[in-house]
Amino acid sequence: MIFAVFLPLIVSICLFTVSLFKKKIFAWEIGTIAVALSFLKIESMALRSAFQGKIYSVFLAPFFSVSGISYAWRLHFDRAEVFLAVFIIFIAFLSLLFSREYIIPEKMNRFVVFVLGLVFSSTLCFGANNIFQFFAGWNLCVLLTYLLMMVFDERQSIRQSGMKFFIWNLVTDIPLLCAFFLLKQETGIYYIPPFEGDALIIFSKAQAVWFTVLALVGVSTKLMLFGAHPLFSETAENVIPMIALVVPAVLGGLGIYVLYISFPFIEKNETCLNIFTIWGILTAASGIMMSLAQSNIKRLLCCQLMALFGFVVAVFGLAGRDIAFYSYIALMIPTTGLILASGTVVSALYGEEDILHMGGLKKELPFVFWIMGLLSLCSIGFPYIGTFGVFQDFYAALYLKGGRISISIFTVFFFFLSVSLSRIMFYLFFAKSKIPVETAIKIKQPPLSMAIPLVILLLTGFFQDKVFAESVFEYLTEPQTVEIFILLLIGCSGIVVGGLFFKIREKKGWFEGDVFITLSNFCAKGFYLSALYQFFIIRPVYIIARSLWFHSGTEFITDNIPDLLRSTAKKIQKIHSGKLAHFLIWSMTGLFVMLFFLILLNKGR
Repeated sequence: MIFAVFLPLIVSICLFTVSLFKKKIFAWEIGTIAVALSFLKIESMALRSAFQGKIYSVFLAPFFSVSGISYAWRLHFDRAEVFLAVFIIFIAFLSLLFSREYIIPEKMNRFVVFVLGLVFSSTLCFGANNIFQFFAGWNLCVLLTYLLMMVFDERQSIRQSGMKFFIWNLVTDIPLLCAFFLLKQETGIYYIPPFEGDALIIFSKAQAVWFTVLALVGVSTKLMLFGAHPLFSETAENVIPMIALVVPAVLGGLGIYVLYISFPFIEKNETCLNIFTIWGILTAASGIMMSLAQSNIKRLLCCQLMALFGFVVAVFGLAGRDIAFYSYIALMIPTTGLILASGTVVSALYGEEDILHMGGLKKELPFVFWIMGLLSLCSIGFPYIGTFGVFQDFYAALYLKGGRISISIFTVFFFFLSVSLSRIMFYLFFAKSKIPVETAIKIKQPPLSMAIPLVILLLTGFFQDKVFAESVFEYLTEPQTVEIFILLLIGCSGIVVGGLFFKIREKKGWFEGDVFITLSNFCAKGFYLSALYQFFIIRPVYIIARSLWFHSGTEFITDNIPDLLRSTAKKIQKIHSGKLAHFLIWSMTGLFVMLFFLILLNKGR
């Protein structure tokens, strides 16, 4: 286990050290081999965990003592943690393969170093069994995400946009820290409590609701920042959007993992389950509606990711943490393939990202067409391939709990998800070509280094139904009903209905007037749910981050922060009768969240 987790870190440090001396080194080859070896080792651990029930736990180093309790840094991988680590390392490996032809040699060293660091930071976070290590790993992931985004452009506007992304993500740690602080107040320790015994009934009804809201606000905001982040609209000419690499998988996986480890403490509370369900349904509906009105392929895929995240949150509330966790993995495999495949289209068209300016690419890019078509089927629960097995279990469990009405709601969701996917396929491959003749002649075919990751993801996504052949619900042993099968087919039918609709609309010019513009604006705002998210979630984060941005001078660092920390420490000690534990957690939080990125900010200036 030590080998699998620390090999990417050791290699990244070595590559970084060599690059300081400006020595020529085969960074991509060394980094790819390191991630491949790490993946093989973690995969063997996952197999032993799945078939033998093996739990991996190893002591790393002492941390410090708080209130007489010593907190050690260690790696602890149960079945869920090792499964998620396999997924993240696998996506990182494919991303390295995919990016071989994209990245210029001058930037390859930095790119490989940051990807390897991101892999290590995420596994450090997944393997944490105390809150200090968990947040250290989480914020290292955010820092390396920021550094990865800065690899591809030297413009000042891009760097400022990336810094905002970095600040926003650190600010969204506040509700998560508060949620875990509530957990500490009830357990008395900063360890992540096990899912057993009295630990599962530690919250009263009101406390459980607060814990749920804080966790959802923190996680949702981090993931929604991808869709709202201005960096993607400012880098239209970049053929490597970071959204197409390992970052969405890592940060999305961390978010789902937070909900996974939090959920057992509130799953007995009906109000908390309803919050998960309603929150998830609204997020899914908002994401799908916005995706139907977007023409920029980056933002369109961001909205689809937002919708899938909402679906997984709703599954938490309706069917429990196990099926939600496996639903996330099942959905992200084909979705990652679609994101990477769209990157090949952007590359082939020399940076063009507007799907309304494409069209007619079926003959020019037949390989990408078949890859995206099959991956689309894998992601919508098409019978006996892709996510079909997971969706069957989800529908069956949902039918037992909520009846026909609840499964009908999610049938509508998957229908419109299918329509959104068919919209991408139509405007890329079937619509009348909008590409200038001189550009069409020069369309680039994806090289082998790009094709291999897409084929691997397609095969993994296509046959993942076999991986989930044994239901995650032990009590669902009877064959699925014909009714559930029909509902799944109705959800999939959106890809055919959508294709026919967009074909007829292009031919007859439907909705080209003011009515369509109004409808598009309505969809772009996601039933105006996105405005609700902006007002209650994104905007408060933006206001805090903007305030820190404008007050980040040297005087603020040298004078204001120490005074603020001293006064805060005195108040905390007074409120909590001088308990050292409370003083340490808030002081460390303030130092890390504020001082760390403010120093970086001033260096950037």
